[in-house]
Amino acid sequence: MGMGSDAPTVSLDLLARAENLTLVRGMLGGVGELLTMDPELLDDVKTAVSEACNNVVLHAYQGEPGPLSVNLYAHGDELSVSVCDEGEGLVYAGPSDDRIAGIGMPVIQALASETEFRPRAEGGTEVWMSFAGRRDGRQLFSDPEVPVPGDGWTDGLSGDALVSLSPVALLGGVLGRLTRALAASARFSLDRFSDVYLVTDAVAALAQRAAAGARIGFCLEGGARRIEMLVGPFRSGTGELLSGEDPVVGSRSPLALLTDQLLTEPQREGGERLRLAMSDARP
Repeated sequence: MGMGSDAPTVSLDLLARAENLTLVRGMLGGVGELLTMDPELLDDVKTAVSEACNNVVLHAYQGEPGPLSVNLYAHGDELSVSVCDEGEGLVYAGPSDDRIAGIGMPVIQALASETEFRPRAEGGTEVWMSFAGRRDGRQLFSDPEVPVPGDGWTDGLSGDALVSLSPVALLGGVLGRLTRALAASARFSLDRFSDVYLVTDAVAALAQRAAAGARIGFCLEGGARRIEMLVGPFRSGTGELLSGEDPVVGSRSPLALLTDQLLTEPQREGGERLRLAMSDARP
């Protein structure tokens, strides 16, 4: 069984590094929060997906960083996750397969209701896992709007994390968790770390008002006491919303007050994208 042609609710692309597993768990935590996911289900999903991603880190690229993709599908009463790499590829033959013992497949199989472990036609391996969304007749997460297909907006971008999600209402939780994880790695001060909450909430609110469609994407890049963010696509004229007073809070937007760089850039295919940066200027 697989996802068929359904579009993912959230897709996350990053490099397979041990430290990036924090970003994977952050994405899952953000989705779980916004879908009011049952805590036991969320723990199972986080554990199983972390095992699959750790397998990629350890085995797919012989210890070197390489592409890692995590796609989450939340439809009806089923939650599915696909973890893909472009590495050498492994075929799991079951619990008796001693060649790749210890990669976490028994854990994944114990936590997921269905699993598949298969080579990809274009190279690499896919681990697909499905989790029951109902228990004792009770729905374990709120069913989001049906996601629209990916538009390729993040294609060609590079960074620590590339995310595409639909519906747009999911942006706040996912963007907030991932940005805060990078802020922690960038050693932001406590005060500046608090600003990250305000900025990501403001970006999410802007997206609710001005996203160009029902799917939105973002790219994050972290460095030494600095985070850069690219978000889009937005409708043309979005930049004008940032130049005046925010009607919700009655003052200038936190995006204008708390960022070190704030630009809206026209896109070749129409619309705009938002580019911003935050840094911590401690001595």
